[in-house]
Amino acid sequence: MSKLAQNATVRSFLFGLHKLKFMLGARLAPHRTAASGAALFCTPIRPVAEKLALPAGVPAPHIRQALLPSGTVTLYEWGDPAQQPTVLLSHGWNGWGLQFAGFIAPLLAQGFAVVALDFGGHGRSAGRRASLPGFIDTTEELIESLPTLIGIVGHSLGAAAAACTMAHARHSALKLVLIAPPNSPRLFLEKFAAMLGIPRRLVDAMQQWMEQQYGRNFDDLSVIRIGSRIPAHTLVLHDPADKIVPFAHGESYAQLLSHARLVPLEGWGHFRILQSPDAIRLTVDFVAARESWRIAEKISPAW
Repeated sequence: MSKLAQNATVRSFLFGLHKLKFMLGARLAPHRTAASGAALFCTPIRPVAEKLALPAGVPAPHIRQALLPSGTVTLYEWGDPAQQPTVLLSHGWNGWGLQFAGFIAPLLAQGFAVVALDFGGHGRSAGRRASLPGFIDTTEELIESLPTLIGIVGHSLGAAAAACTMAHARHSALKLVLIAPPNSPRLFLEKFAAMLGIPRRLVDAMQQWMEQQYGRNFDDLSVIRIGSRIPAHTLVLHDPADKIVPFAHGESYAQLLSHARLVPLEGWGHFRILQSPDAIRLTVDFVAARESWRIAEKISPAW
């Protein structure tokens, strides 16, 4: 048996033990099980070290640790964010800043400074747990610390955090590019609970644990509730066949935000969409105020 197959077998065995634990716990100690399940839901999985390396062809960034009120995060900076118009790149759950590698050079070529980050508990940043409220807090703090910021490009949970931040921010001049954005955390909590064998009746208790732990109600994290309060001009990019975040979530942003447009990008899936030449071109054109909505005819196959 190969090492890869052995690792897969071990992971499968450990997952089975976790599932058995939660199924029994739901009967014997439901409140404790709900809290334990919610805590596990808030525990990201870091990528292997090789994935955190600078991809080939990407200019070397200045890497620093930024001490923010919500915690210390790793920042990757290109150009001069103190002087140049700056674009912030916000990754998703289990992601890391350098996933946006293909966006760096095109943005720099247009005269922008670029700042990417690893949220707490992700990439090179410290921490064991994370959450959408934590992503929002960090995004708010970075907006305040980047005086020349003109736009945010977010993927998945990082996109949701950017949108939620803008619903309460005073920075209506910022542009948003939301790539495969989820519109509420509840669906993913339900899927996670089902995967672990936690009965649906305990999902509300898991949600309550998270709301108490992080100080934000799920209603305040739903674009259905807050979308009308987001003033930013917004571009939404989403694969209609996305198997992680349903395309309907992207559609809800386009329908509920006052200044939003949705562009479907077929054939890229949820993660590889960050490598799509169309996603990169549309993002750069939009941020640079050249809003070209034309999509290249040739689309690569799905991930």
